Amino acid sequence: MEECYLGCINLYKIDTEKKQLFFQELAHKMAIQDTLFREKENTRHEPMRYGITLYISRPNAEKEIAWNWVLEEFNQDPIEIQSMPKGVIVIECGDETTYAVTFGHAYFLVDKFCNREFGFEFARKLSYEEIKTTTLTTPNSRRNKTVNTYINYSELEFDSGESFAKLKAKVKMPEGFTLYKPSIEVGSSIRFSTNEESLDLLLDIIIHVEYILDNEEDKYHIPVFSKVKDADRLGQLEANLLESTRENPSQINISELDIIGVTEIFNHNDGEFILSYHGQRKEVSSLSNEELELFCSENNWDYNQALLDITVISQYNGFPVATKKVKDLIDYTDDREKCLLSKGVWYQYNEDYLSYLRDSIAEISAEYHPEYDFTKESYEKFIDSKYIQEKNNPLYRDKTPEEIRESLRRKYYAERAYNLLREESDGFKNFDRNEIRVGNSSIEIMDLYKDGMMCAVKIGNASSKLCYAVDQSLTALKLYKKHQLPQMPEITTVVLWFVLERQDHIEDENGCPQLNQLDMLMLKNRLDQWKKEVRLQGLKPLIFINYRMN
Repeated sequence: MEECYLGCINLYKIDTEKKQLFFQELAHKMAIQDTLFREKENTRHEPMRYGITLYISRPNAEKEIAWNWVLEEFNQDPIEIQSMPKGVIVIECGDETTYAVTFGHAYFLVDKFCNREFGFEFARKLSYEEIKTTTLTTPNSRRNKTVNTYINYSELEFDSGESFAKLKAKVKMPEGFTLYKPSIEVGSSIRFSTNEESLDLLLDIIIHVEYILDNEEDKYHIPVFSKVKDADRLGQLEANLLESTRENPSQINISELDIIGVTEIFNHNDGEFILSYHGQRKEVSSLSNEELELFCSENNWDYNQALLDITVISQYNGFPVATKKVKDLIDYTDDREKCLLSKGVWYQYNEDYLSYLRDSIAEISAEYHPEYDFTKESYEKFIDSKYIQEKNNPLYRDKTPEEIRESLRRKYYAERAYNLLREESDGFKNFDRNEIRVGNSSIEIMDLYKDGMMCAVKIGNASSKLCYAVDQSLTALKLYKKHQLPQMPEITTVVLWFVLERQDHIEDENGCPQLNQLDMLMLKNRLDQWKKEVRLQGLKPLIFINYRMN
């Protein structure tokens, strides 16, 4: 992890609403050294008085390094190291605006109190000579974050369903501009490289940034997320999250890659973690749903109830550098409110993001065949046919006709019955419940097949349920292209078949389903990625829409 020093300025803007908590945390974790005052003219040539305060943490404790076992094997003395000191410079101007510059690992402390929109508000207004790297977040995708590197490229490149988490670039500079070097990094903070080392220069950079934000027009549409501030809406989002995680905790995603300011943190490689809850602690080498679930299981806790409140202590070289709740580490999308939870903060998708996503979803071919609708009458008729076939089975001895039918309804649940009906009536080959072994896992490759179409079928009306079909389809596609599906027929088209539990249809006047009418943001994010993966393999993506009617 790259550390910041004068000559390298990692600038945060503190969220006004979190300012009091920010100073409380500084007072708790660090020692105040001194406050200096400087006067500077702002961009309107008005004299301004800036307070500049230095906070430092000087840890005394020593820890053994993680690889001392190697030294022991070679009869060498173990090595003990001290944690690196941390520093924060706080710059205040008036009652509202507060900036912070971090040194060492202090960005862990400051990042959770920052204005997360600050960096990219600045980035939108710049012209770029060269793009070096971008880190893009893709919500609800298996490829949660993607780091891209470029050579001799000057465009801000992104795709539908992606938002920016970090940008490293070379900026076009006005002639004679020397305040900072052309190379900058942008995330929730902005990192500048400078030729000088002085507090005056730091103030000049802040004044310059404020001038750009106040006076320059946006030069780019950059899809990012904007913070939700409405108290009532935040309360609803919290309630939805609690309800959703209790129903289906697997939809909670802990990203492998996190961006703290402008620093990449890889959760599997950059340190170790301590899980803590109700007085119990456990050291783990990586963060995952599996580790969290095992921690709960070992202590007989209800995973669904405990998940969000488990504390995670991040350690580097044996020293704790950050303490957060699981809720502050996850990525989660609320379909109903079209919002994203990231690092414990709720964001709404900005219009740039939603516009690109709508255009992408509109490109996916979709078909509605009324004859494939699933009615209560067709289901009961199917159960009646199975009753005639199976009523004399010894398993049903001493059961009434209605009890037998109830058993058959459990055996032939809706989705299984639907697939069997397509086989019996419509010429599809049924692969439902036909699993193959791949490594240590059993994989259901598809539900139905016909005329080169590999179909994954799901009945439901919520993203969390319909997304299972997307996952199944992507897994099967991957195995198919690797020739790991024995005796698999040729595939030309990959189909997601959604049987929607709703009364309102989404077809236009020509009978063509309009997928953008589905109020399911999580599903749309997944469909966007699915479409790209299918096309990448040279196959056609297709969606069937049908309805389950009472």
